This record gives sequence, structure tokens and C-alpha cells, in this order.
Amino acid sequence: MEEGRKRMTAINERIDSVLNSFEDASTKKIIVVLFIITFTVAAPIIMGYEIQDRPDRESESDISIFRDRAETILNGSLLYLDTEMVTMTPPVINYLMAPAILLGDSIMVWELWFTFFVFLTSVVLFFILEPLAGKRLGLAGAMTYAASPFSYYTSVSMIQDDAIIVVFIALTLLFLIKEKWGLAAACASFGTLTKMFPALISPLVFLAPDDWKDRAKVAAYGFGIALLISLPFLILAFDGFSLFLEFYLLGKQPPEELAAPVTILEQRGMSFWRFLALVGFVVPTSVLHLSFFAAIIACWVAVWKNKLDVYSGSTLCILAIFILYSKVHYGYHLMALVLLIPWSLHDTKRMWSLLAIATFGRYIHLAWRGRVDFLSDWVHLFASFLMWSYWVWWAWQILRQPDFKHHWEAELDRKKTATTCVQIVLVSLSLSIIQGFIKALA
Repeated sequence: MEEGRKRMTAINERIDSVLNSFEDASTKKIIVVLFIITFTVAAPIIMGYEIQDRPDRESESDISIFRDRAETILNGSLLYLDTEMVTMTPPVINYLMAPAILLGDSIMVWELWFTFFVFLTSVVLFFILEPLAGKRLGLAGAMTYAASPFSYYTSVSMIQDDAIIVVFIALTLLFLIKEKWGLAAACASFGTLTKMFPALISPLVFLAPDDWKDRAKVAAYGFGIALLISLPFLILAFDGFSLFLEFYLLGKQPPEELAAPVTILEQRGMSFWRFLALVGFVVPTSVLHLSFFAAIIACWVAVWKNKLDVYSGSTLCILAIFILYSKVHYGYHLMALVLLIPWSLHDTKRMWSLLAIATFGRYIHLAWRGRVDFLSDWVHLFASFLMWSYWVWWAWQILRQPDFKHHWEAELDRKKTATTCVQIVLVSLSLSIIQGFIKALA
């Protein structure tokens, strides 16, 4: 036991020594390190899938949908009008798929392209943390995002695009913290037209400045950019574009979706409410959505009344998705992760919990996908309830102490926290290596 403690102390001292070398490092060096960490942690699971070479993997993903929309753009045709499948996403996300087609359109290219956005978000997170925590701890916190199982499971295992939207949320928060209102509004607007979740925090961008002149500037930037991007589709492909708007704003299914039978369970992903319905306790989706929007509006009002600061309000708006929204996918949790890391650097237990919930959430995702049917629905329900309770706990913690900057005014054991972050990265890398071997040997 004593020998083990000495060995761990020696390892921690070595980690601390390496981190110290980054205290005066250039920003360019920090960015290179984050790039290396992001792709090093993702590499084992990418290679595992390549060795496995499963022929049905692409058909089980959304790549065909991504390809249809990106190729329509590259062919000079019009989204919402010329795609083979109905386009049910905002326009910007589809343009961000085009580089993957140009780079080769293989499964590995798609995996690497989505992982690239994980790297970009980690860089933005570093810029959020650096003024508060310094380069050493800022790098350590950003590393934990880059290496999280939330990141590589979403981008590699599922080949999903959820990592893209987090870049815009992180940029919006960065510019809010720096009080660059116009840039915050622009990022929120681009984000909303990439996927709709940034719309939840867009009103907070308007409320953040105290001066009405700045608020008018925010409104002009936000609505101006949104109108500029949407106008061509409103003019040239109104019918198709209106289907997308009706789906997001009113929940109206497109004609081809209405033709297929859709059950209440199929609309709920891996949310707690989906598993609750599975055992016979169905909470109507309308009730959940009304509760969700009521919670979001309450956050906006609390920020307006100065009961919450903007960062706290933004965090609670995103957490409301996992607590009250009827449909939750695994990749959505990247939004919570990027917001909660800055809340967690004061408490190593919180940092470890973010790793634990990412791993635990993978099981719930597999339960939703029917991959662990050997366990009963009640076991899945209990597991989903634990994860749901975790997000409720986080919301309660923020409501108890809603001043984000107050956390950084307290004394912080930066050495211990930074070392913990590196340990988390190493554990995440180990999990990726294990998964890579499992896939390669399958």
C-alpha cells in the first residue's frame, strides 16, 4: 500500500512538472497540444472500427442524410428544394458537412471531421478559462473536454454531428464573458441556424448588456444575420424551408415522416421520460414541452431581474434539455459538458463525475438502441433516473450559488485540480484503447 502511494505521488509530481512547462507557453503551443490530445484519444477507437470493417456501419448512421444535403450544395443545387430527402435541419449545418465530402467521403473522414469540431471547442474553452484560471489550469480544463467519452463516442462511434453546435455555444459564451456583444450575437445567430439549441440562450445575449444601445446592436446583429442566411431559402425554396420551420417551432412532422408509424417511445431517445413510458408511466409530450419552455422563460426572466448572471442562466437553459425535454440523444450532452467544466474546476470530485456520467450515459444510450436487452426495462429506468438526477443536482447547485465569477474569487488548489484533469485524460485514453481493441477483435 505504501509503495503504491509513493508511486502515485511520483506520477503526480511528474504530471505537475509537465503542466508547469505550459504556464508560460505560447497560445500556438497550447492549441497544438489540444489538437494532439483530441486526436490521440480518438485514434484507438477510430482504428478499432477500421480494423473491424463492418459493412453495415454506414447504413446504421446518418451519413447518407449528411451526404445528400452536402452534395446538393456542392452540385450547385438548392437545399430544401433539390435534396432527395426532406431537409429537416437549419441551413448552416449542411454547409459544414461539405468539407467531409471534398476530403474523401469515407467513414474515417466523417469521424475525423466531427472530431475536428471537438478540438475547436476545446480551444474556445481554453480561451474562456485562461483569464480566470491561467494557462496551466485553462489547458487542463480544455483537455478534459477534448478527451471526454462524450466527445469520441459521439464523433466516432455514432458518427454524429452534435460536436459542431457546441463550437457556436462556446464562442457565444466566450464573447459574452469578454463583453463583446456584437460577436456574441453573431455566434448565437450562426449557432441557431446550425442547430436550434443556441436559440435557448440567444435572448440572454440580448439581456447581457446594460445599455439599450448595445441591446439594439445585439438585436440588429442577431436578426440581421439570421435573415441574411434564411432569405434565399425563403424566396427560392419556401415550401421546403417552411417544413423545417414548422418541425422545429411547432413539432409538425414532414409528410414522409407522417406516413410512417411513430410511437411515443420512438420520439424520446435516451431521456428519462422515454424509459418511464416504457414501463407504462407516460407523461404527455405536450406537458413536458410546456414545462421545458416555462423553465427556459423562467431562466430568461431571472437573468433580466439580475437573479442569475448570464453564464448561470445559459447553463440552466442547457440543463433544462436533459431534465425536461422529451427527446435526448447522447451527443447533446457535449453542450452540458462544455458549460459545466468551468463550474467544476474548483472541485476534483465534480471533474471526476463528468467522466463518470459520460461513461454511464453510454450504457443508457445502448439501452435505448436495444443493445443491452438482457437487462429489464426497470433496470434501464433506474439507470436513466440516476443520470436524470445528476442533471437535477447540477441545476440545484447553480441555483444555490448562481454567481459564476464568485467561484473564481475563492481560493483554488490549482495544482491538485490540474493534476486531476490530466488523470481524467489518461483514464479517457485508456477507455478509448479498450474500446478500440473490442471493436478490432469483434
